[in-house]
Amino acid sequence: MAEHAPESEEEAPAPEAEREGSERAEREPTERPDDGAAASGEEPKAANSAADNYGQLVQDAVIYGGMHIHTGAGDGPYTGAEATRLVRAARRLDPRRVEAVRASFVRPEHYPHFEREFRDSRVGVIVGPSGAGRAVTAVYALDRTGLPLREAVPEAGERDLGLGRLPAEPRHAYLLDLTPFGDVTADRSAVREYARRVRAGGGRLIVIAEAWKEDPADAYAHLAVEPASAERVFHGHLRHLIGREEAERWSADPEIRELLGGQTPARAVRMAKQVQRSAFSGASFELQVKEVLEVFRNYAAEVREWFQEHEKAAARAEERRYELRTAGAGGSRPERREELRPSDYQRVLIEAVAVLEGCPSDAVLLQVDELAKAWSVPVQFSSPISGGGLTAMLAEVGSVVDAEDRIRFRRTGFGDVVLDHLWHEYPKARRSLLTWSNRAVREVPARERREVAQRWLRLAERQDDPGPVNGLLVAWGRDRVLRPAAVPVVAQAAVHGRLGPAVRAYLYRLAEGGRGGVATDIAVAQVCGQYGRVEPGSALVRLRLIADRAPDSESTGAAVAAALDSIAEEAAPCTEVLRELAAWTDDAEERGRAGFARGHLSRMLSATGGRGLPLLLVRTAAEPAGIPAEAVGCALAAALGGADPAGAERILAGWDGALGSASRRPEQTALETVLLAAAAANPAANVRIARHLRRLAHGPGGRRAAELAERAAARDSFTRNPETVGGET
Repeated sequence: MAEHAPESEEEAPAPEAEREGSERAEREPTERPDDGAAASGEEPKAANSAADNYGQLVQDAVIYGGMHIHTGAGDGPYTGAEATRLVRAARRLDPRRVEAVRASFVRPEHYPHFEREFRDSRVGVIVGPSGAGRAVTAVYALDRTGLPLREAVPEAGERDLGLGRLPAEPRHAYLLDLTPFGDVTADRSAVREYARRVRAGGGRLIVIAEAWKEDPADAYAHLAVEPASAERVFHGHLRHLIGREEAERWSADPEIRELLGGQTPARAVRMAKQVQRSAFSGASFELQVKEVLEVFRNYAAEVREWFQEHEKAAARAEERRYELRTAGAGGSRPERREELRPSDYQRVLIEAVAVLEGCPSDAVLLQVDELAKAWSVPVQFSSPISGGGLTAMLAEVGSVVDAEDRIRFRRTGFGDVVLDHLWHEYPKARRSLLTWSNRAVREVPARERREVAQRWLRLAERQDDPGPVNGLLVAWGRDRVLRPAAVPVVAQAAVHGRLGPAVRAYLYRLAEGGRGGVATDIAVAQVCGQYGRVEPGSALVRLRLIADRAPDSESTGAAVAAALDSIAEEAAPCTEVLRELAAWTDDAEERGRAGFARGHLSRMLSATGGRGLPLLLVRTAAEPAGIPAEAVGCALAAALGGADPAGAERILAGWDGALGSASRRPEQTALETVLLAAAAANPAANVRIARHLRRLAHGPGGRRAAELAERAAARDSFTRNPETVGGET
């Protein structure tokens, strides 16, 4: 795992001072020059599109065909399905990526022996350096078991890395990546216990780490991998992308073979992806090869030489400046510094175009001058009609204005190389560039704003550095205008195979500390609401921490509630939400999460559908495997146990009609299971359910209510005299 860049390690700046008590500020932050939060504006509606993501499993598979999310007209909000599809596509175990691994896998040395041992032991450990293909090897081996694939997501901030709460469903295959945690010797016992749980359910587990000391007592399969040759990886992926015959042709080309020499497996995957694009262009094979060579061999060298030449020009200008200053009173001394270092402004221009490529020309040009000011570079032209004009100025940095009045580089992919060069060679400029982009994108249309956000994600992927994404969360996330563009990008990064652990750790720190204020809490909650639909356990850990501050801020509470509703839209995550909220209500310290969870559970349990039945009952009856009635019952007990008598009656009133109107057998069965499970969960819930059912016994459908009341009372010894237990009459 790549180390954090300095920017990614920094916590969000502390919020502005807030007034005490009821006057505590809950506004969005105003503009702060130090951290790039812009002034708040109207909340826009957001749509989304996602560009290609290169090799996110190192060897490390690739998203074949790109990833594009389309919404309706305008800038409509993300739908649940669109947000889920966007995040799922970034996962390491996305079905398309697994299919690509299956088709293009290059077996490392000793793999057959490992697979035989893994078949017998059911638990494997794969070790090796970053970029060696550990994850791809694990995915391939797990896929060959034929079991459903899941990724177990450990947590750095939790005891024993949170392994005790990770799922171990029967007959499932799990991938556990411990790479981000370095030396896990202290957590070996927790890993062993998790492996035991997976084995006991008939499942399989592969652990990947940079190092792991073998212990014969564990009886785990073990495989040490080294990076596969770029040539083999390139050929394997091409075979999957364009067929065996064309793959052979490309792999045999002498210039391509020369270019592959000394490259990493991840870069070989990116080359294969570019070959696929070029091969479908319809150009001759020679032109296709030329295009690939230009992208992967010439761009980086050209950008490097461009910066070097402009630095030499700037140095010559500085020398000239010194000569003129020392020439005496008779010399012609220039008054404007831009006459001395014009190349500085050109470097500002090329970086601005790299970030804002595809945006309207008028917006880009205004923001070029703003970036120049941020970097203390004087604006090159003293008036709007100075210089040789827009075309000449853009030509100096290899860009043009297209037919739609958008500024673009002449060559596809050139802007990415420019950003890579700045990120690698000028680390002190990273934070200020993100801060500037925060202000710059406010002036461009929403669609282009989303494309700029995706550009930061692609930079993070190429650099194996979470810094651009973490910086985006802080710089954009606290601004309600920019947040809709930033949240999906951070959510994708949170489930990313390489970036994910560091991004989730950063989200945890923000959620735990609360130093970013209400606006940052809202942004983190929205990120959790999106990626939690795919990884609910991880997202709920962070929402729990933010919920502790919900009593102090209505906006924070609303954001957490919306995130929980988003996660609960699908069956399996809904079950995790119910169980997690039930656990929050039992918080021994009675932190903010406890009261919040009781209120949210009451709302979930009271919501009814078209036939007047509780929505959770209808969903449980329709999807008993996805939302077990027992989980709904435990949630009902938690809500009833902490509610006041009137609140408990309101919750139960929504379930009254179900006794008579749940005419379908699955609904009747689910209703009985829910009520009896709740009655068995805690004495307070038992008393309230039994008493309520006894009152219903005197009305329509009373016989069934009376029978359920007796069965409920029998679930707990304290309910033998329900009129005197709990202090209620």
